[in-house]
Amino acid sequence: MTSYYMERYFKNRTFYKIQSHSSLDNPDQRIVDDLNSFTTTALSFALTLFNAAVDLTSFSNILYHIYPPLFVVLLIYSIGGTAVSVFLGKGLVTLNSLQEKKEADFRYGLVRIRENAESIAFYGGEESEMQILLHSFRSSFENLTQLLISSRNLQFFTKGYRYLIQILPAAVVAPMYFAGKIEIGVINQSASAFNHILEDFSLVVYKFQAISAFSAVINRLGEFDDVLDRSCSSKLHSIMSEEILVTYKCSKRSSMESNGLMNLPEKFETLLEMRNLTLKTPNGTTLIRELSLTINEKDHLLVSNLFR
Repeated sequence: MTSYYMERYFKNRTFYKIQSHSSLDNPDQRIVDDLNSFTTTALSFALTLFNAAVDLTSFSNILYHIYPPLFVVLLIYSIGGTAVSVFLGKGLVTLNSLQEKKEADFRYGLVRIRENAESIAFYGGEESEMQILLHSFRSSFENLTQLLISSRNLQFFTKGYRYLIQILPAAVVAPMYFAGKIEIGVINQSASAFNHILEDFSLVVYKFQAISAFSAVINRLGEFDDVLDRSCSSKLHSIMSEEILVTYKCSKRSSMESNGLMNLPEKFETLLEMRNLTLKTPNGTTLIRELSLTINEKDHLLVSNLFR
């Protein structure tokens, strides 16, 4: 997957288009960390689902033949637990995605400091850069606080959900035991089968935090994939049109003056001369179109960006 995404990232100068138009945050993070998380978690979930399917097939028949109403109670309990888990953890996907972004922004800020250390030191920009980094860190920390609160609430419910299943099967089957219809061993057998099947039905409850983190990774890779597709179809460069405006003013100021009554003519050396210059970026955006100018010594030149 890394090779596949790297080929698309470098194809048609996509890396340059993403950087120049700021159309995607932290593509390096998505290639390194998100791809690793996706492949690892996808494999883990696949094995978990396979084991759950085998386990469910083995024990469902046992439990249903012991006491069919207990199987119905199990279904209702697992569906209710899943619904509550989804309700309590509905914000985890967004929070996990934001946390990935904010932590990546903070790491990128530190890398940028290292790459531009000489310029920052030369211009004395340490204080400004530190404030930018601290702001980025505070933003990440605040989001992490919300993520921990949501995770805590979900964990409280999950723990209670696990503890209740220790007594629920015995409570359902107990009337049959006291009525003399089953033996004590059947209660233990039904409790064991109940726990096995409930574990299989409750994967969403027990794995909801991992699922939410996995969903955030899928969302980030999906955004990355969309940008790569748009770039390959040569549509990304139309997102923004950027042109440079060159304003040229020739000021023939004399360095020699008489007693103030007249200016003496002076010839200035020609430093640069252009005719019908058109300049484009590698992705095809026009920066300068049909520019003709002559720059002499002591002339003034203003270059500014126009976005439209």
